[in-house]
Amino acid sequence: MQTKVLFISDNLSRYHNFIRRENGYDYSLELLTHPEANKRSLSGEFYDLFIIDLDQSWLALPPWIIEQGQQHYFHQYIFISEKPVSGELLSLLNNRIFRTIKHQSATDLLQKVVDEARENARKHQYSSSMEYHFTLKPYVPGLLGNHPSIKGINKFIEIVGRARYAPCLIRGERGAGKQTCAQLIHDANNLRDNLIFVKNCENATATDMLSDFFGVETDSEIYGPKRSGLFEQYSGGTIILRNIEKMHPEVQAKLLLYLEDRSFKSIGGTKIVQSNIRIIGTTKFDLEWFVRHQGFNSGLYYHLKAFEIVLPSIRERREDIELIAKYYLQHFNYIYNKSIKRISSSAKNLMKDYNWPGNVKEIKDVMERAVYISSSEQINTNELPDSLKKNTQTSKQEEHLGNCSIRELEKIHIEHVLQRTKGNKSKAAGILDISRTTLREKMRQYGLE
Repeated sequence: MQTKVLFISDNLSRYHNFIRRENGYDYSLELLTHPEANKRSLSGEFYDLFIIDLDQSWLALPPWIIEQGQQHYFHQYIFISEKPVSGELLSLLNNRIFRTIKHQSATDLLQKVVDEARENARKHQYSSSMEYHFTLKPYVPGLLGNHPSIKGINKFIEIVGRARYAPCLIRGERGAGKQTCAQLIHDANNLRDNLIFVKNCENATATDMLSDFFGVETDSEIYGPKRSGLFEQYSGGTIILRNIEKMHPEVQAKLLLYLEDRSFKSIGGTKIVQSNIRIIGTTKFDLEWFVRHQGFNSGLYYHLKAFEIVLPSIRERREDIELIAKYYLQHFNYIYNKSIKRISSSAKNLMKDYNWPGNVKEIKDVMERAVYISSSEQINTNELPDSLKKNTQTSKQEEHLGNCSIRELEKIHIEHVLQRTKGNKSKAAGILDISRTTLREKMRQYGLE
């Protein structure tokens, strides 16, 4: 049977000698650009060999290769790239990556490497008595960023993931990635997406939450119709509790009892139900403050705090702005079938100067808009929203402060004073007109140590 080869490149003319010689070989060669490949679903076409020319490393994987990576027939990949393939690609494609060669040598070596890949394929052909088996190792790419805090959090996610049902607390500003972080912890155990549930505690009554969590044994005017609860339905999985600081005290107490025994009774029921679920609470606030001043259940807090993750704001890791923007540039290129190659220097500078009160989520939204409306090969300042272009650094800060609580304002003010005094606590306490002891306590509360 003739070998089917798919060559994907935005510079096919660079390989004209290889393409021209193809007619003399016993394989078929199909040529696509990257935008053309992104338009198509390739999973039903069963190519034997993919040659993928990458001028830029993939930060976001295109949907077609994720789809192709799930195929269980034997096929191989040759990458032409200046950099090694990413960990995400290695995990997805496993031992089907035959070789990676650099652009400089590709024009001379490509035919030889293709011949070697075809010879390797002949050794692994299907027969009635043998099948090719491979395993997909679960890969958790982690939060995007090179800042030390993000690298530390990604390592901690791996640790939390190994503690199978340990509860966890994730704290961070709006849009900082709390939901993504919780999903990564879930994925670290290679669990199915249908075993994760998100429940918002804000504006939820005690009766609603108790019946949702534990289920109802018989129809009730107060708790609603008979049904099984989330703790039974999602046993073995993960439940994410958003805005956990808003959870009703009665529900907090019942949740603590569940975490201590990993068992519960449905409302109106007598049977004890065993269930193992990882509880992940997320909040924008320092939950310890709610323990001290709002009566949040201290036992529940200490259970959650055993594995606590504090996500930094984008303001605290400005060096990651360009990387995150480039990731979403590639991501939305795939979605909207665009081939935008870069972000202009002026647009990058504008993005780096902006304070991003909406953090990673706001960068994502800005890049989606920019990619969608752009008609050139680069993102320019005219594709960015006016909020980035018109606001001075001061007005941006004022806009952000206008959306903050008193506690958040205090945290920001203490941060600024500490920056101004280069971390000198005595000078900072003098400017703030508080004692060093009070300053240390506030720094601990706000995670500024």
